[in-house]
Amino acid sequence: MRSIDEIEAFRADLCDVAEPLFAARGAQGVSMRQIADALGVSPMTPYRYFNSRDDILAAVRQRGFERFAAMLEAARGGSGGSRRARALAAGRAYVDFAIANKHVYRLMFDIEQPDDGGEGPLGGAVARARRTLTVHGDDLVGGGATEEEAREVEAVAWATLHGAVLLELAGRLPPGSARRIVEDPRSWPRV
Repeated sequence: MRSIDEIEAFRADLCDVAEPLFAARGAQGVSMRQIADALGVSPMTPYRYFNSRDDILAAVRQRGFERFAAMLEAARGGSGGSRRARALAAGRAYVDFAIANKHVYRLMFDIEQPDDGGEGPLGGAVARARRTLTVHGDDLVGGGATEEEAREVEAVAWATLHGAVLLELAGRLPPGSARRIVEDPRSWPRV
């Protein structure tokens, strides 16, 4: 019998193997057998740890959202006191995460699962990541912007970052373009 730590380690290994498979073949293009083959275990082994392929996909996405949120939180927390410094640090962290984790980034934002808005682990991770994206708007409100203005700026900033990252990942923008957009103050919406 495996210990709790061994079970969690195996689940993590399984997710590590499944992530690039899902990214390369799409959510519906991966079977439990393919995941088991890639991990080097019997076809039934994944079922001991996950009920279905969708459960594995949810776990992969949950881990991605948790890493994403942690990176943004750390960047914001270590960036100094000004609103601008915090927003710039978060923008850099956003781009750095997406470029370094392109497979999971696509899975996080290109796929929607029933748990995304739920109370379970995936829903909680999605909500945490969303909160990391709303703190810039909260800062703007604290600086005198209306709630509506702040949320509009927040949405434009997120759309700008997301669009630049996806275009760069698709090879439609040269490498480093998304980071340059973050660094260029003219690209950021103002209130």
